[in-house]
Amino acid sequence: MNKHYLIVLNPLPNKQKKYWLTWLVSYLKQHQQSYYVFTTSPILADNQLFFQQHLNEYDEVIMLGGDGTLHLLANCMAFSSRPITVLPCGTGNDFVRNFDYSNAELKQLILSENTLRIDLGKVNERYFINSAGVGFDAEIVEKTKGNKGWLARFSYLYHAFTCLFFFKESLLTLKQGRHNINYKNFLTVFANGKYFGGGMKIAPNAELNSSNLMRYSVEKTHLVKKLWALPKLYQGTHTKLSEVKEHAFTQLEVLTPGLPIQADGESAGYTPAVIEVAENALTIKIL
Repeated sequence: MNKHYLIVLNPLPNKQKKYWLTWLVSYLKQHQQSYYVFTTSPILADNQLFFQQHLNEYDEVIMLGGDGTLHLLANCMAFSSRPITVLPCGTGNDFVRNFDYSNAELKQLILSENTLRIDLGKVNERYFINSAGVGFDAEIVEKTKGNKGWLARFSYLYHAFTCLFFFKESLLTLKQGRHNINYKNFLTVFANGKYFGGGMKIAPNAELNSSNLMRYSVEKTHLVKKLWALPKLYQGTHTKLSEVKEHAFTQLEVLTPGLPIQADGESAGYTPAVIEVAENALTIKIL
């Protein structure tokens, strides 16, 4: 069956993207499939306009990029029936870690007929696919806003290190149902997928199609405990620490004003905010 594919990538060059694009174009031509390459704009509204006008012209979407490009697609394709194949070419690639595909398996996704309908998170009017957060992680994103490529990696590590020592926790007020929750917040993550920050398993109990999000809250604690907990984030064993609280939810509000919010590593405005699950919002190709 001949299909018309929309290939989506951002304009920033890297070796992974060059490799995947060269392979993909050759593969589609070999299988007599047609395609169009769309290069994303840094302005979200421009991308949304393109998808509103042209998405129905394509059978499937193939994304070459990282979590930032996938975040963009989530905000252009929420509740569309068009399936997305994710070929990871970014710095973090946290979304595909939920599937643990090899390169050979990723190549099989193109002509696979299997799909998975997944949830998205939503912070105010912005969708996210992995996680959103307020606190330490959002502060780093705020300080590294606009940095891409190798500069992003260096800048993120630098600001993560400095923030770890100098970040001042603020009182955070959440409203979940009829109850208000107050605590001194170091890090609060609202997770749809398991990973963020380039491989940290922040949300080991999150599932992409669970019909809820997971909240992971880390309250104010001593620097030594923060350093002790950091490697545990990569294994997902930090949830055993007394300072870490884990809760499932479908909707809550962040009432504290003026705090930066990150969504999939992108700046997503400031609190107050409503965080909620958007069920069955995106279709992903799987094996």
